[in-house]
Amino acid sequence: MTPRFFEHNACLLKDERGVTILEVLVAVVVLAVLVLSVYIGIMYAERQSTLNHQYRAATLLASSELDRQYFFNRYHADQSRQTLLPFSNRSEVLVDLDDDTPLMAKLSVSVSERTDIYGDQLFPYIRVTSTVSWNYPKQSDKHKIVLQEDHYPR
Repeated sequence: MTPRFFEHNACLLKDERGVTILEVLVAVVVLAVLVLSVYIGIMYAERQSTLNHQYRAATLLASSELDRQYFFNRYHADQSRQTLLPFSNRSEVLVDLDDDTPLMAKLSVSVSERTDIYGDQLFPYIRVTSTVSWNYPKQSDKHKIVLQEDHYPR
């Protein structure tokens, strides 16, 4: 094996061949694939982040409505019975989109009487279900969050 550079030779690149056009094309294709995959990953992550933000806002909206129902029931003047306020399809602002237009959601609360069986005993309770549903404006897919809470008699 001969040394790459000779001490007495002033030209260091005398035996270097350079790169061929095929090597340059392969390098460009590899870089294009890498840049495209990073771009696709960033676009997917941005869309998923937006969707996660909407789901988090919908969960907070449904949870706050369940808390409001509990507070109304707990501190209502008539404590002889449970007092809850069901309603259907109330419009609420879920989040503000990029162009400062609000994304609207429909909030519904339903109340149903249930009975829990534990051994040979029956325990009546009221189940309050809060549902938030919305459509993303640029797609036709529907999204929904459902939370429920059980109110046992005091």
